[in-house]
Amino acid sequence: SSSSSSSSSSSSSLAPSVALWQRPRGTRAFAMYHTPAGNTADGSAWVVEHQVQVSPSIARMKPAFDVLRQDRQRELTRAEFLEMCPRALPEIVDGLFKIFDSHPRNGNISYDEMCAFALLASDGGQIEDQIEAIFPICDVDGDNLISRSELTHAVRMLYYARFQDLEYTDFKVDRVVDEAFLDMEEDQMSLRQFTEWTRSDRPHVNELRDLMRRPMGSWPADGDESESPQTWAIQAQMDFDKIKVDSAVVELDGDEMTRILWQMIKEKLIFPFLDMDIDYYDLSITYRDETDDQVTTDAAKAIQRYNVGIKCATITPDAGRVLEFNLQQMWPSPNGTIRNHLDGTMFHAPIIVANIPRYVPGWEKPIIVGRHAHGDQYKATQLTSEGAGTFRVVFEPEDGGAQEEVTAYTFKPSSGGGVMMGMYNTRESVENFAKCCFEHALDQGLPLYLSTKAMALKDYDGLFVDVFETMYKSNYKKAFERRGIWYQHRHIDDMVAQVIKSSGGYVWACKNYDGDVLSDMVAQGYGSPGLMISTLVCPDGKTVLTEAAHGTVTRHYRAFQRGEKTSTNPMACIFAWSRGLAHRAKLDGNERLAHFSKALEEACITCVQRGLMSKDLALCVHGQQATPDKWLLTEELLNAFANELRIVLGKPLKRLEKAQEAPFAEKKTDGLDSNMHAGSLASTSVPL
Repeated sequence: SSSSSSSSSSSSSLAPSVALWQRPRGTRAFAMYHTPAGNTADGSAWVVEHQVQVSPSIARMKPAFDVLRQDRQRELTRAEFLEMCPRALPEIVDGLFKIFDSHPRNGNISYDEMCAFALLASDGGQIEDQIEAIFPICDVDGDNLISRSELTHAVRMLYYARFQDLEYTDFKVDRVVDEAFLDMEEDQMSLRQFTEWTRSDRPHVNELRDLMRRPMGSWPADGDESESPQTWAIQAQMDFDKIKVDSAVVELDGDEMTRILWQMIKEKLIFPFLDMDIDYYDLSITYRDETDDQVTTDAAKAIQRYNVGIKCATITPDAGRVLEFNLQQMWPSPNGTIRNHLDGTMFHAPIIVANIPRYVPGWEKPIIVGRHAHGDQYKATQLTSEGAGTFRVVFEPEDGGAQEEVTAYTFKPSSGGGVMMGMYNTRESVENFAKCCFEHALDQGLPLYLSTKAMALKDYDGLFVDVFETMYKSNYKKAFERRGIWYQHRHIDDMVAQVIKSSGGYVWACKNYDGDVLSDMVAQGYGSPGLMISTLVCPDGKTVLTEAAHGTVTRHYRAFQRGEKTSTNPMACIFAWSRGLAHRAKLDGNERLAHFSKALEEACITCVQRGLMSKDLALCVHGQQATPDKWLLTEELLNAFANELRIVLGKPLKRLEKAQEAPFAEKKTDGLDSNMHAGSLASTSVPL
């Protein structure tokens, strides 16, 4: 079934409401719906805000800044300025008027001059952000283009403020502007072109960076330590044409606080930008119970049909949840059901944010752990013996061949009995695992490592080693070499040691138990479980399912039900959307969608690096000394992400170096065969 619209209502006030818990308006529990029309509520252009951080002393001048921002044609006299800003220090106001009311000198201060003052007197922050904020100062008419004369006016203010020499200023400004417009066919440039220039290594833009890095002067301290730096917003208008997505994606809705968060993310970060169909499935615990979990199977089939699934966190019920929701039974994990249907491999990846402390500080690049979630200990048969006896492993060929029997162990009367286990895996499953790993490593542009205990389990783990090596040489080696990446098998003991010492930048293929343990270790090493995402990759090389690696955030949902506002980390849920949409873009060859997916991630990371973050991340950065001014509420944070996304979409993307630079060195064995089992060292005659 289909419908023409979905919920696009504003979430300006998020008190607990049935509407937010319900599925999108106009859809049933499983339905195709289309993203809402229009970019803004009234169809007008967006207003975006470029952020500049100023010191507490300068922050006292914000009332005047706000007045001038509302009316860019207005100018203020010194008397008007002081009347609007009674707490402003007279010495700083005098400095503002002395520096900027000089060219031209008319006794007044304009919005442009105030912005230039804010840029030069900014307190901390990225120099890149400060220099890129010149664009909205120049773009007076809001057409997303600046002319040569507009850039000349802004740069002249900056240079004159520094040097107070009109002749020298004109000499320098002409060269800066000539360089900026060097490759322009017309005497105007877009935000993307302007940003490409400001991020280049040309001599005059480097000089402009140096000029803006120099402190403008030492402002008198006011002695009020309770005040902190403030962020000022330099506003600009921006138009945006929605990105057309030709093929649908499958959306799997979830439970509790992540369900609330999921709807907000769609309304603020997805619907305003994309024109696409969404095949929707409600995987809430109540609807799974209502359909006897058939909706999960239907969702898995839809993912197989459209090749892209994007999933919200869901409840896997225990006995307490069965009572809470009055369920018919303890339904299995939806993730397990979908994974078994698609026969995929789950990869866990961190979101790297420079200012979020990591428990392993050296991990500056992602370590993506792929777990072979099939067989081994998790499907093992176990026995307990109370006395003496023989434990045998028997294989009976289906084709009538000779039976194979191996004596695993003979329990003696003195042993007091013991425990036994028989486990298995299949070549088909290992081959599918290998293909998923090679495909995902290629997709991410990262080298691949397989770790096993093959020196001890020569036949069992040897199957993994042989399958990976054969598949690599026959199917993937040339493709890996073209990407400048590689594949290696390493013994699990050595691999763990190398991982701890490394800076990251690779995919790590683990057997079932190893992956279960090590994925949790790696997740903790990166600092916050709220910065981990999961991607299910299928052997066909086309089908993926993305989701946040955390749960439904029950504690925040209970607070939400009580009417309390929360600061819930949305990063992993957002990245589930960005990674799923990136795969849709890859399958469809949609370059605009690919750019959007990367821009969405860049916008979120940029905001967090500026200090705009959720409470859990603020606690990571500031510890227990974190105060409420260090974090934003959920909706405030999503609004900041949306604002930054609109800006980033107009710029070239930042280049991210995420791959390991060189393979791990071969393990030194002091003359020993590197494949020799450590347990055999005692019997070797080679001197140590």
